[in-house]
Amino acid sequence: MTDLATPDDLILLNPGPACTSPGVRQALLRGDLCHREPEFAALLARLRTSITRCLGVPDTHETVLITGSGTAAMETAVIGSVRAGRKLLVVNNGVYGARLLAMAEAHGIETVVVQAPWTTPVDPVAIADRLRSDGRIDAVACVHHETTTGMLNPIAEIGAIVRDHEAVFLVDAISSTAIESPDLADVGADIICGTANKGLHGIPGVSFLLLSTAKGVDRVAAVPRRSVYLDPAAQLAAQRAGDIPFTPAVQTCYALDEAITEYENAGGYPARVRLYRERAAVVRAGFARLGLPVLIEEPYRANSVTALELPAGVAYPALHDELKRRGYVIYAGQGRLSRTHFRIATMGEIPLPRLVELEGALEESIRHLAKARGE
Repeated sequence: MTDLATPDDLILLNPGPACTSPGVRQALLRGDLCHREPEFAALLARLRTSITRCLGVPDTHETVLITGSGTAAMETAVIGSVRAGRKLLVVNNGVYGARLLAMAEAHGIETVVVQAPWTTPVDPVAIADRLRSDGRIDAVACVHHETTTGMLNPIAEIGAIVRDHEAVFLVDAISSTAIESPDLADVGADIICGTANKGLHGIPGVSFLLLSTAKGVDRVAAVPRRSVYLDPAAQLAAQRAGDIPFTPAVQTCYALDEAITEYENAGGYPARVRLYRERAAVVRAGFARLGLPVLIEEPYRANSVTALELPAGVAYPALHDELKRRGYVIYAGQGRLSRTHFRIATMGEIPLPRLVELEGALEESIRHLAKARGE
């Protein structure tokens, strides 16, 4: 059978990299630029200011740009959050919580784990109990949106608990930045991981930390140096001086600059959260009509990722290929969910009519696969 879609028609329904606007893609062509020139220093300064502004923390946090995916920001945050001889408390209820834990272990940082099922948000009381009982806990790390399942953890409640302790609060907000509530200003996080792609609709390859001036900046200065490239203190010192220690992804920075302009022109954080909620309502109504069960219960669902049970008799690779022929790229379940579930994300620049049409494409794909099985 021939493909029904061309590459230009494809809508990425995977949780990053997300579809981008023509303006963001065009920004990649602004030209070549040496990062030691004053023009890049101006771009760097503009991004460091605009990121905190557009995410609602201009007076409380400072930006550190990192050339690398969101995982680079995660690892920079982990190794920059725990002083010598102290511990990192990690919330582990998904693949990305497990990744934070693996990073700490790889760098020899002692850990304390608060475990919860993949389909259940962590209980903040469990974190409070651990902080009270173990004075060596120096940081608490939690993923806001576990794209493993499309589940949200209660970061505002956790932030209120950590605020009363010497520990810093590290939030992986990579797939929730600009998409999910609560507003970062209301969370009280000291080290926040974000990325250019996903909710900001930039190009993959640049990520960032937001360091609170209350505790985050001082903390990264107090930890031992555990990496050369991913040393947050060195990155911060250089960027404050208008420099950057290593060669950055200049063109990706151009694209992020344009993406932030488009984001703010469209209404900023309130408008983007509203947009994602509207998208979720559209696609989930279609999933319900098709009888596709959603993994996560309603109060805990993210705005951008839905994990769905595979139809009976349908394997993920076959469903993926059928939908791709119809112009949509979906994503497999992770870990133990890979054989039973698939995921649909509504991140990036996606025309609403294409999301409305997704229900029909899913229905056609499932019907075609059933017919092929002789049902």
